[in-house]
Amino acid sequence: MENKVYYGEYSLNYWIELILSKSIVLPEYQRSFVWKEDDIQQLVKSFKAKQFVQPVTIALMKTNSKVNGQNLILDGQQRLTTILLSKIGYIPDIDAFANADELTKEDVTDEGDDDSNQKKSIKWTFSQMLSEDPKGNTIQRIQDRVRGDGRYKELKLPVLSDKFYDNTFLGFSYIVPDCKKQEDVVQSFAQLFRNINYFGKHLSALESRRSLYYMNSDYYNFFEGIDVEGKSVLCDILIKEKMQSSKLDLVRYMAPLSQYHSDDAHDVSVVMKWYSKISTRESYYADYVAYILGLDQEANKQKFEKFIFKNVFSNHDDWKQRYSTLRKSIERLIPEMGLNEDKSFSSLISADYWLYGLIYHIVFIGKKLNDDVTNLVNELKTEIHTKINDKTGYAKSPNQLGLLRDRIKKSVKIYSKYVH
Repeated sequence: MENKVYYGEYSLNYWIELILSKSIVLPEYQRSFVWKEDDIQQLVKSFKAKQFVQPVTIALMKTNSKVNGQNLILDGQQRLTTILLSKIGYIPDIDAFANADELTKEDVTDEGDDDSNQKKSIKWTFSQMLSEDPKGNTIQRIQDRVRGDGRYKELKLPVLSDKFYDNTFLGFSYIVPDCKKQEDVVQSFAQLFRNINYFGKHLSALESRRSLYYMNSDYYNFFEGIDVEGKSVLCDILIKEKMQSSKLDLVRYMAPLSQYHSDDAHDVSVVMKWYSKISTRESYYADYVAYILGLDQEANKQKFEKFIFKNVFSNHDDWKQRYSTLRKSIERLIPEMGLNEDKSFSSLISADYWLYGLIYHIVFIGKKLNDDVTNLVNELKTEIHTKINDKTGYAKSPNQLGLLRDRIKKSVKIYSKYVH
């Protein structure tokens, strides 16, 4: 399978026209806008100084010769959004569009790392701005709309003339996959997204992972944790870390449990081997997704080789039915979990003890909770209380690999007595 690639450049004004007319669109997994005002100012400064600006990458998504298809922006959303916003003169406010759909900070960074320079993403893309006006979008109409909208603030930029937008150019590469079958198109785009987005680190950790499977209807719900009724199998429970709440990440549980389950001796020491540093964990989770999709992993390619998806889920509907069972089981246990008012766990310790064993026995083994869970609840609460109040400092560094493995082993053992 070969891709046809074309190269060229367009004026900034023409790029704006393409965005406003929706001739180029963002992929459906909705990458977030992460650039700050300083970044926008720097890009404009680079354009004015005629400095090199990295070209954008567009690809034609077309699965039927009789359909025109869509031109998807694979790489360059930040640059194109900046060009549009510089013309409009306004930028979305970070606090107004705060993104709650982020991974827990401790899942993607080492404890003690200086993250002061990390870009904070917001739940906003230019697609959202364009969708607010069904009658059509022009720069003037958008300016009139956002000028009185408290969710946007004025951009501090030097005056830029129409001549600047007409005479300043941004390059592009345009990819046309040479494949006609639906499965070939999906595979081709998944590999494109992995090469461009994941290795390029242009997306947040969770978005990079999603880019691998967002078009794959067979596995989208598997990785997102959605059952046959379209409901979250984790019941939209949050985890509160450092005063911020984030959604629980199902892949964070599925990946290590897949390793644990596939080891003949169920040796927990194989889980996350080579990934003791927290900063490497997202590579581990992304490689799990890539492995199941048949894509290249980034490193340590043997880590999931014993996990055979079809051996665990012999019927493709097995995991779907088990997801529904998992959701209903979590719904039963939620009143006992001691969640905060915003439906969040106060610590990873609590979340892990309640979820690892439950997910393992229901999703991987195909069992169900017993009708009476009184003793289960008491045993879990006792274990959690002991660990949180451990005077050796357990609660201060719960993401240490040894402690994480210990929670997996003990949670699985506890639940084994209360399932059938």
